[in-house]
Amino acid sequence: MPISAVLTAPGQITLEDRPKQEPAKGEVVIAVEHAGVCGTDLALFKGDYPVPLPLVCGHEYVGRVVQTGPGVSSEWENQRVVAEINNTCIARGRADLCRACRMGLPGHCQKRNVTGIIEKDGAFAEEVTVPAGVLLKVPDTLDPLLAVLTEPLAAALQTFEMTPVQGNETVAVLGPGRLGILIVFAARLKGLKVFAGSRSEAKRQRALRFGATEVLPPDALLHRVREDTEGLGADIVIDATGTPDGITQAINMVRPRGVVSVKTTCGLPAGGLDMTKLVVDEIRLQGSRCGPFAPALDILHAHQETLRPLITSQRPLSETQQALESAANEDKVVLDMPVLRQ
Repeated sequence: MPISAVLTAPGQITLEDRPKQEPAKGEVVIAVEHAGVCGTDLALFKGDYPVPLPLVCGHEYVGRVVQTGPGVSSEWENQRVVAEINNTCIARGRADLCRACRMGLPGHCQKRNVTGIIEKDGAFAEEVTVPAGVLLKVPDTLDPLLAVLTEPLAAALQTFEMTPVQGNETVAVLGPGRLGILIVFAARLKGLKVFAGSRSEAKRQRALRFGATEVLPPDALLHRVREDTEGLGADIVIDATGTPDGITQAINMVRPRGVVSVKTTCGLPAGGLDMTKLVVDEIRLQGSRCGPFAPALDILHAHQETLRPLITSQRPLSETQQALESAANEDKVVLDMPVLRQ
């Protein structure tokens, strides 16, 4: 029987044998090969992001299609794939689309569930079942381990989908961690001037390697950004700190009519928001989350050797509890399947 690592209570993972999954109409079963741990997984694990439990977390993953349900093309059989996380009306091929899907907003589908997060078990398991409409093929020449970065890289790219840039903007990234470092990399690919701020010396050095122009501790970064912009502030400040306080730092660093792009999903409310500064400086707050998988796969394929060091450790599925505990202090932990049975 396939094994799943189930979040049964905050901070508690239980390994369970579960019946082999059977795909419904329009679905496929994926044998998971690798699954990455992200900040959202940590928020779920800690209980900061409350969802109904039990739940199998995990939404950054790669695997092979091992079974297809009725109505699914045979072309998917045995394909190595990644999968978008929002299981929507469109992804399921429904005729009666919800209003959001009819409006071209499938990421906000009113009937969706979200793999590994909302009402849908995820990929910290030997098998996961999803609609065929969320699948993308992984090129044979892309290392499958690196393919686990598709979802977070797509989320990084979505930052600039929501806030398009010309290429001459000054960007500040607060928190160049698991997601933030990919935002630094994506911003540099777009030719932007990129500042980054972190209290960690190791993360500051890594941000330099991945394209940041200058990297400083957060307090010093505020002064340096102001100095570089003649006192005005950065055009875009991206909060990827993973803490509720990050947005306050970002608002203080952005220029009037600039954009604060919010990527933090820690599940905790942001306190102390300076509404007066938001109004007087006409600052735009822009949340963004899931992004385009196809260009993310292209970038991963083109920059494999550069991005490979982002994965800092691998653990078997049987060590999911330890992986989630250690991920709070590591950059990118990946779970490997299948579990090693004793």
